[in-house]
Amino acid sequence: MSHRLRIAELLPLLLACGAFVLLHGRSLISPVIFYDDFPILAQSRTWQRTCTGLWLPQNEHAMPLGRLFCFGLEVLAGPLPRLPFLTCLVGPGALLLGLGLLYVFVRRELGYPFYAQLAVVLFAVTSVYHQAVWWFAASFVILSLDTMLLGLLAAQHWRQTGCRLSLFLCVLACLLAPGWFALGILGGPLCCLYLAKRAFTLPGGSPVPGSVNARFAGLLPLAGTALFLAISLPRTANAILHTSHYENQTAVEAFHPLIGLQYTVRSLGDNLLLGLIGVSGIALPGWCIVVILPAIVALGVWWWRPARAHRLMLLGLGLIGSSYLLCYSARSLWDYQLMVTPAFARYHLLPHLGLVLFFCGGLPARAGRWFAPEANGAITPRQRRFLYGLIGICFLVQLPRGLLCSSPTGWHPFAEVREQQAVLRRIEEVDARCRQHHISAAAARQALGRLNVPLSLDVIDGWDLLIGSDDPRLLPPEEIRRLLTVP
Repeated sequence: MSHRLRIAELLPLLLACGAFVLLHGRSLISPVIFYDDFPILAQSRTWQRTCTGLWLPQNEHAMPLGRLFCFGLEVLAGPLPRLPFLTCLVGPGALLLGLGLLYVFVRRELGYPFYAQLAVVLFAVTSVYHQAVWWFAASFVILSLDTMLLGLLAAQHWRQTGCRLSLFLCVLACLLAPGWFALGILGGPLCCLYLAKRAFTLPGGSPVPGSVNARFAGLLPLAGTALFLAISLPRTANAILHTSHYENQTAVEAFHPLIGLQYTVRSLGDNLLLGLIGVSGIALPGWCIVVILPAIVALGVWWWRPARAHRLMLLGLGLIGSSYLLCYSARSLWDYQLMVTPAFARYHLLPHLGLVLFFCGGLPARAGRWFAPEANGAITPRQRRFLYGLIGICFLVQLPRGLLCSSPTGWHPFAEVREQQAVLRRIEEVDARCRQHHISAAAARQALGRLNVPLSLDVIDGWDLLIGSDDPRLLPPEEIRRLLTVP
């Protein structure tokens, strides 16, 4: 490929990434820690705490990889007030990594850069899943998605070449994906779904080289998911079953697939379709589904029938259906009106990707003069102009929601940042005094009383962020208060 072709291929990707960063820029200029971020980060303040809480679930999420990642992030941050400046980069950084993986996956699957560029533009230039980008606690779902994309790339390479190492790496990715976020348990089933259709043939129809029982091998990604559950559940099941937001029920008793299916059907219109035009927070009347659902099904069948990339389209449908059904079934106790608010936008990350893959999978069959590939593999000037225009249109449509929703600080971000930074500096100063006077974090918490941190919503005591001294001495609470009083 010539230098000019490489530039033509990269420029739309760079513009799409730039538009994505601008859409979510408010969280980058007002970095704060918010709500669940506090207990997650407090649990990883020291290596000892990290190891002790490695399998401690955060709500339903067993997140050993997340615990280790947080410890590394806090070591990198150094003083506590710097931590929000790093946490606000995790979501955007993880999404940008995912865009690169998505590009490689779609290009290898469809064999033409334009389709891969279009997939990146449609997935990146949206605010439908804004919460997963700006909220550190929710950004673990993006890290889980990145791991699943690595698994899909490995499954794709095995399908196309028969390399057994690739199949092993796919199983490994399916094992690791739930270690970030609970939705990662879908990694194994989704990789199997991708491999299910003609799983033991190459794209041209010839058998996979070196494959003895490829039909069985195509089910191996499930082994990764099963192994994670076998390791995790003995350590986490009791805590997950009795998570506080299920009230007086266990997680199993609160899981209702029929309600989840109802919410899923409604969400197709309320979140995915309206989300394409930047609308959120609207729950259409139930009768609208009777009209919308047949139209969605008819349109999907029309797009599916002439398509040749059914494998990609099937994966897209799996991402939409499995993600929504799992999330909404687990949240069936909550009113649907609540589920369409921006507070649950993280649930739309995988379904939006599924919609993008389903759409792009049908394009080659309807290429026409707009989407037909060039003989030399380059995109045409018409296609480049189309991509640039699409980036601009998507950006303008999604910008209002991005401005309104891409931050927890409302319309006074800098005031919240200043208030939180002041409290974090106080904690850092008290921590320095704890080390100076050989006072443990537990003794300091007991002596000082509760400390509220702005935007924590009282989920933890601010003093839980103390590290304390490694060699504490016994002192009465009055003496500790005197020594730790910051002038």
